[in-house]
Formats: sequence, C-alpha cells, structure tokens
Amino acid sequence: MNRSKEDYIKAIYELGGRYKIVGNKDISENLSISPPSVSEMIKKLLSEDYIIYEQYKGVRLTEKGLKVGKDIRKRHLLWEVFLVEKLGYDWEEIHSIAENLEHYTDEKLEEKLEEFLGYPEYCPLGNPINLIDDRDFNNLVNYEGGKYKIRRIRDEKDVILFLKKEKIKIGDSLEILDRNNGYFLIKHKRKQIKVDGKIAEKIYVEEEKL
Repeated sequence: MNRSKEDYIKAIYELGGRYKIVGNKDISENLSISPPSVSEMIKKLLSEDYIIYEQYKGVRLTEKGLKVGKDIRKRHLLWEVFLVEKLGYDWEEIHSIAENLEHYTDEKLEEKLEEFLGYPEYCPLGNPINLIDDRDFNNLVNYEGGKYKIRRIRDEKDVILFLKKEKIKIGDSLEILDRNNGYFLIKHKRKQIKVDGKIAEKIYVEEEKL
C-alpha cells in the first residue's frame, strides 16, 4: 500500500471512523487536501474494501481498514515516544518526523521498537498506544465550568505549541472560569489563560474528583 492511502486510512481512523461515519469535509480539513482529491481517494479505498460509504454522509472503516489504521497509528505513536524519550526532541518537532517513519516501519521493526521502549502505554501527548476505545475523555468544549485534569491532546501543531507556550503538560489540572464568544478563560496553577475554542476542541480532560 502506498503512503497516500495509509495517510487517508489513518486520518479516518483518528477522526472516529472505527465507530462512526466520518464526512469527506473532515477528512479534507484533517489532511489539508482538496475535496475533489478526497473524493477520488475515497473511490479507490472503497473499491479495495478499506471503507464503507454511506451516501451523503461519509465513510467508516471496514475490518480490513481498521487493521491498517490501527497499525499505522501505533507505529506513529511509538516513534513519538522514541523521539522524545530517547533523542530529546520537543513536542512540536516530533509529529512530522513520526509521519515519515511510520511508513517505513514493518511488523518486525514495530515489535523491536515497542520492546526497546519498554511497552509504553501512552505517547508524550497522552494518546493510548494500544487503543481499545479512546472515548473515555471529552474535550474541553463540552464543559461550562469546573476543575479538570488534562489526559491527552490531539497530535496537531497548534495545540502543542499553545501548551508549550503556556507551560501546560499532560496530567496538569486546570479550572474553567468562563466561556464566551468562542473563547475559554481557564486557570492553570496561578495564571489565568485565554483559550481559543479551536484549541479547546483538541484538549481532552476528565473531571477531577473532590
């Protein structure tokens, strides 16, 4: 399978295509590829039995597609762990490198890499490596107020750079003070921070127990 098909399948997988229908528009935005190009690739993936298509709705992965999506995603996350823990890369540097390495990793190398890293459960961004179901946490936009703990973030540069700038880490606690006009006002440690709604959508949290 070529790299382009793997990228599409992984995108559908990460957008929820393992348990729900994913629209072409979401795929287009995720991959920064034009809608006509997405439609063309959808036809190819459909003909090769990687996806199921529902007219006017979108696509969902077949069992065949699920296996490819899961494998590519896992290899990507393992490389992110390696780059951060073994080579000292920063968060914002690892995604594009792992994007390349994931396509040159076969099953044997994946097994050796996972063993070398000590079978990590999570990548540096809090994403579970051996994913069963990641719907346990809601993103920040689902809440009006209260105290929460950051459990994971989407592997996207804008949210990574935002958290680095504000010195926020996975596992940190925060409090939602207010939300208005697409923005959130949160409190992290002793600092009040304004968070754009588009960033908040990419931060996944769980409510802190009293």
